[in-house]
Amino acid sequence: MKTILLVDDESSVVESLRLIVKDSYKVLSTLNGREALKILEKEHVDLVLLDIKMHEMNGLEFLRRLQPLGQEAGVVVLTAVNDVKAIVEAVKLGALDYIVKPFGVEEIKITIEKALQFKSLSREVRYLRSESKSHLINKLIQGRSRVMEEILDIISRVSRVDSTVLLRGESGTGKELAARAIHFHSNRREEPFIVVCCPNLAGELLEAELFGHEKGSFTGAYERRLGKFEIAEGGTIFLDEISEISLPLQAKLLRILQEKEFSRLGSHAVIKTDVRVIAATNRDLESMIKDGRFREDLYYRINVVPLYLPPLRERQEDVPQLVEHFFGIFRKECHAKMEYISKEAMEALLKYHWPGNVRELKNVMERTLALYGNELTLFPEHLPIEVTGISSRNLQRVKSDGNWRITLEDEVGRVEKQLIEQAIHQSGGVKSKAARLLGTTRRVISYKMQKYGIADTEN
Repeated sequence: MKTILLVDDESSVVESLRLIVKDSYKVLSTLNGREALKILEKEHVDLVLLDIKMHEMNGLEFLRRLQPLGQEAGVVVLTAVNDVKAIVEAVKLGALDYIVKPFGVEEIKITIEKALQFKSLSREVRYLRSESKSHLINKLIQGRSRVMEEILDIISRVSRVDSTVLLRGESGTGKELAARAIHFHSNRREEPFIVVCCPNLAGELLEAELFGHEKGSFTGAYERRLGKFEIAEGGTIFLDEISEISLPLQAKLLRILQEKEFSRLGSHAVIKTDVRVIAATNRDLESMIKDGRFREDLYYRINVVPLYLPPLRERQEDVPQLVEHFFGIFRKECHAKMEYISKEAMEALLKYHWPGNVRELKNVMERTLALYGNELTLFPEHLPIEVTGISSRNLQRVKSDGNWRITLEDEVGRVEKQLIEQAIHQSGGVKSKAARLLGTTRRVISYKMQKYGIADTEN
């Protein structure tokens, strides 16, 4: 739960603010600026609501003393009069926003929500800006094949303009990473980058997520809420799997792209917007247009700059670099001792067709380092059976008369049991954690443990 510090020398104002925010945030309060600075030295605070006109230490002096402390807390100032000079000075000193007294409940809630969202996004921006542009692109889009060099060149060029981009490719090819690279190399880099996964919300819920809603606009809308387009103002919104948006909602999205305006759900008030749209899909939009499931006019609006991200099987030469990249990441995260990747293991990784693309390769490396990180070298037997197939040394165990000593079921069972035992050991006996490591469910783990006679040590 986020923490808000209320600073005002009028106890009635502090109490009013407390009543408004206490159900959604942890609340700290004080009646003077000096005490507020002491609180900030001891407590983690996400946002300060600060009165400008206080007797002992006014809000502007508080902001001046706050700057050298290197505090991450955002500040929203409160003023009893519309004192433009004081407000401008407060913003220069780092205030995120201001509220004029007397204030409304919804005004307070929305201002707090926007300020907290801004602080979160600004932390991400500061981190990303600390890296050079070339390093950031290389980090986001791994690969040095000819096709990836072309993609990096397109990303670099399209970042300089505000054109709408349509990213196409199979699941796991890195469409969101490409969208992030475009945003953080554009002149919008200091503004929010907002991701909306369209299939996760249906109909009215997705509309409310995108455009916001007024209180009572639909069942469950207990208060006014900002939409992603408002939160992303000045920045970029990434619409993942845009093909899953309903036809009525497609019409509203078209309005934003054409007119740069929208209305919240339950309101006729027009809100102007300045947001770049990047969309992505793994579907055949042209066929959907023919079937009447996707608007042709919207298609042409989002397909200004098309960018195709190829599956990993079409750029196998990038596999070694990706393997080394994720090996380094998960070696640190899993505190693994493993230092080397054997030639045989790399060959197996190169031969595999990677239906889940880069995302699957990432998961394979994480699982391998989590389960076998105490080994010095990564060998083929440490990799999932779907990557390596049946171990050749086991397939050679035949009787002299040519009959197999083992069946496919035997071999799969042996490997499966070994993996589960390793996962249970790595997770300290917690079946839910073991299930996450193996990409399955707790119920399946419990069943397999019983099947293979693996001891259950979970309390």
